[in-house]
Amino acid sequence: MGEVVSDPESIRAMARGNGPYFMPARYLIDGQAADQAGDGVRRGRSDVPAHLVGPTWRGDWAVRGRAVVPGAEALLHHEGFRAAAVSMTGGTEVVPEQVFVNLTTPSRSQGFSHTDIPEFVGVDRTNAPGWLLQAMGVSRLFEDVRITIVTAVTWFHRGERGFFRYWPEGRDSGSLRHEDVWNTGVVGDNDFMHHQVEGTGPRGAVPPEGLTIDTELRHDGSRWLVVDDDVVLADFDETEVRLSLSWKAKVYRDHVDRQDVEAGVGGIGLDEVLARFAAVEDLDVPGGVPVDVDKALVDDGFRTALTGRWHGYRSG
Repeated sequence: MGEVVSDPESIRAMARGNGPYFMPARYLIDGQAADQAGDGVRRGRSDVPAHLVGPTWRGDWAVRGRAVVPGAEALLHHEGFRAAAVSMTGGTEVVPEQVFVNLTTPSRSQGFSHTDIPEFVGVDRTNAPGWLLQAMGVSRLFEDVRITIVTAVTWFHRGERGFFRYWPEGRDSGSLRHEDVWNTGVVGDNDFMHHQVEGTGPRGAVPPEGLTIDTELRHDGSRWLVVDDDVVLADFDETEVRLSLSWKAKVYRDHVDRQDVEAGVGGIGLDEVLARFAAVEDLDVPGGVPVDVDKALVDDGFRTALTGRWHGYRSG
C-alpha cells in the first residue's frame, strides 16, 4: 500500500504531541487486562526477559473503536485499510478497533519475529492479559472462538534502516523485506503472520543502558527523551526515531455474524480457558493450572508455563 495518508508529516507531529509511550512488553508481565498496559502505573518488575525490554515504545491512539487522541478518528476509519480488509478476507462487516504507534530508537535487529495478540469471543483485551491471549492463539486450542482481525502496518520513518521483514507463507517459508518505510503499508493477518523489525539507525547501534519495563519515551518539544522514573537515560533527534502506525479491525462474514459475536453467542469465559489448558497433559504448571480465575491471572507459575510454551516469538 502506497501513499497511506496525504500529509505524512502530520503523523510525526501527532506522535510528538502525544505520549508518553510505554513498552509493549507490559502486555506480557502481569494479570492486568491487555487494554490496561498503557495505564502509566509503574509495574516495578525485574523478572522480565531482557529481549522484551525495549527499545520500542507504544502509544494507543484509538481503543475499542474510539479515538483517544486528536486526529486519530480519520485514521481509525481509513477507507484504504477497510477496503484491503474486505479484499483479504471476503468479509463484509469491518469494525475498526485500534490505532496505535510503535516508536523505536536506534538498535540492532530484534533477533526474533513475533505474532500479535489475538482476541476471542468472550475473551479479549478487555478482560484478559496479553500473555494469556497470546498463548490461546499460539496453542490453537481456541480456534472455534477466534475472531478474525486484520492489521495494516504503516511507516513514517526517514532515518537509517528500520526495515520490516514478514513471512506471508508461514515462518518456515521464505520472508519478504519491506524497505520503503515512508508513508507505505502492508496489510495482513498479523495474529498468524510472523513479522519482525530489523535494525534501526547506524549499524552497531545499541539500546540505551538502564532500560526497565517502566521506561518511557516522550518528546519535550525539541528531542525524544528516554525516561525512567524522571531520569533521562538518552535523547534522540527526530530522524533517529522510527515510527510505525498500526490499524486493527475485526472482520465478520456478514452483519448477522457480527451481531452474534458481539452478543457473545457461542463464546467462552475465562473459566473455560483454564479448563482447556488444564486438559493439556504435558503442560507443566507448578501445582497444576489454577481453577480460580482471579488467582490464575496473577499466578506467575501459570503465566511462565504458558509463555514458555506458547509465546508467539521465534528467533532468527
